[in-house]
Order: sequence, then C-alpha cells, then structure tokens
Amino acid sequence: MAWLNRVSVRIFGLLPAWLSKWIVFWLKRKYVIGVVAVVPNDRGEFLFLHHTYRRKRPWRLPGGLKERGERPFDTVVREMREEANMTVRPIQVIAVSPSEITLDVAVLCRLVETGSFAPNAEIDAFQWVDPARAAFDIPGEQREFLEVAMKITQWRGDFQDGPDS
Repeated sequence: MAWLNRVSVRIFGLLPAWLSKWIVFWLKRKYVIGVVAVVPNDRGEFLFLHHTYRRKRPWRLPGGLKERGERPFDTVVREMREEANMTVRPIQVIAVSPSEITLDVAVLCRLVETGSFAPNAEIDAFQWVDPARAAFDIPGEQREFLEVAMKITQWRGDFQDGPDS
C-alpha cells in the first residue's frame, strides 16, 4: 500500500492550488481554537474567573474562543476586557493543548490595568489564586498551563517582557 500513498501524493501535487486547498479543507478535521490568558500578579498569584455556565469546575483561567481572522494575542486582550474589565499585554504563547472540544492556546500576559469589575452573564466573580493553595479543582490542561507559567515566572510574578516591550 506504500505505492498507493506515493501515487496519491504525486497526483495531489499536480492539482491546481485552489483544488488542493479545497480538498484539504473538506477532508481534514476542523478545530475550534480556545485562547487562555495566564495572568500572574506581583505576588505570584494567578487570575481565575468564575464562569456562570459551568457546573463542573466553574473556576478557570480567563479566555474564550478565537474569532475568525483574530490572532490569539488579540483574543486574550478582547476576552479580558469583556469578561473582567482588565487590560493585559500578551507576552508569549506558553503552551498548546487539546481540550474536550477545542485546541487551547495558553498566552502568558502582563496585567496593565484593572477596571471596576461588574458581574455579567458569563462571569460573576474573579479572584487571584496561589495555585498551590487553590480551594477549587482546576481542569488538567489549565493546571499544565499554570505549571509552565510558574516555571517561566519563577513563581514570583517577575517575568521578562517580550521583544516589543
């Protein structure tokens, strides 16, 4: 069957670009991209939001779904503004992990400004949490994001800015 693969690849290479893109689009799986903001403060705590629509594990890192044409950095800025009335500056992508229905991209962010929090339909509370003392269950992939962020920040909240600082 290796010969069939070779022939298929060769034929595919002869197709016009528009047709090969169309075939790939329709044959490959599609993923919804979730973007997670990992936001430490100067005390080594991380921001968690209480999601009103989640019955199991409602406390999570901030984030949301990437919109068409939006970059992950744009998504975390928009989601933080919408959900918590906070302004962040994305620093770097620190992890990518498949979740139940999304492919999640974790972005380490620096908190720039905190506005007054107003509960909304999606988020009704926030808190800064020391991950070692969290009084709630954190989903596995989000715990992994925190572990990476704690290594990068050396768990003191003092991380280096990206190249555009």
